[in-house]
Amino acid sequence: MRRTLAVLALALAAVASGCGGSVGVGGTGSYSYAPIEGFGSIYVGGIEYDDSQAAVFDEDGAAIARDSLRLGMVVEVEGGDIGGSEAAPTAQALRIRTSTELVGLASAVNAAAGTLRVFDQTVRVDAYTLFDAGLPEGLASVAEGAALEVFGSYDVASTSFLATRIAPRAGTLAEYRVRGPVQDLDAAARRFRIGTALFSYEGAQPLLAEGAWLRVRAETLPAAGRWKLRGAGAGMRSPQALARVRLRGPITRYASDADFDLNGQRVDARGAAFDGHPGDLALGKAVEVDGVANNGVIVATRVRLDDHGGAQGSITLQGTIGALDRVAKTFVLRGSTVAYGAGGVQFEGGSEADLANGRAVTVKAASHGHDTLLTARRIAFN
Repeated sequence: MRRTLAVLALALAAVASGCGGSVGVGGTGSYSYAPIEGFGSIYVGGIEYDDSQAAVFDEDGAAIARDSLRLGMVVEVEGGDIGGSEAAPTAQALRIRTSTELVGLASAVNAAAGTLRVFDQTVRVDAYTLFDAGLPEGLASVAEGAALEVFGSYDVASTSFLATRIAPRAGTLAEYRVRGPVQDLDAAARRFRIGTALFSYEGAQPLLAEGAWLRVRAETLPAAGRWKLRGAGAGMRSPQALARVRLRGPITRYASDADFDLNGQRVDARGAAFDGHPGDLALGKAVEVDGVANNGVIVATRVRLDDHGGAQGSITLQGTIGALDRVAKTFVLRGSTVAYGAGGVQFEGGSEADLANGRAVTVKAASHGHDTLLTARRIAFN
């Protein structure tokens, strides 16, 4: 029997962005962890966050400029209560922190297959993967040995990473990074595995435990087939008491439809309404969850399979047009190049002839998945 879901899930599981600990604001507020899917303020998991007063940090906790945020970049957002409407939820962002899955050198790049390796890990790209402007042809622009930063999520079922954004990493890498679950931990031999990368370590490492979700830093040269650990931090920040937590990501532990982990975050779905059928959920399946946080556990009220209805499938950009090219039928908006030459583009409040540099617009677009262009679906003149 089909169990309906009334609202969209809006954010990935609560996950660390470089520091351990927990988040919570006394039973009020919201928490999102998802790829950025639009700018006006900032759209994360379907919520429009007003980021005008938000403090923005990188994964190490260093302050960064708001205009350094890009589409497809995974961010953690701590915000106020969700308002607006069910169709257009809004909230005030208090803190925004970026979070990478991988930092390392590219190898085994296969543009036809949509795969590459970074830091001994298989990375997959799909139609929703976004690429930095420094990689204009997408995966085809990635050179062997190039230093990359990969945003996305880890798929336990396939032991691979699904990228939401890939960008060049400037300079010489001082260390490599990866976030994921600890497996095959051998405390006597002082070694473990995350994904397909093998690690060795020295000294006390209190966070190391089988199944623990960690963000690790390692030396850039392996020894005897293992990467020497430079440091390890908690891989997720568990909300403790939040009125609204919405999750989106892959199932990383599956016991039953009522008991699973989402991207490393525990979900209690015993009282949840489902959209789907028994057997739909499984390890590695991408799902969306709506619920509340209670002592580090997400108590779900609704669960459904993730169909990319939000995220990169429907990108929203608000801003002023720049670099308009009427021959190529492209313009730049909020750092992204938008193509409007495809048939079926809807114009609201004007027409193609009204496009002009400096004109304020709101664009709904989709990513190509193989290059840096976005395809406009609707252009509204503000």
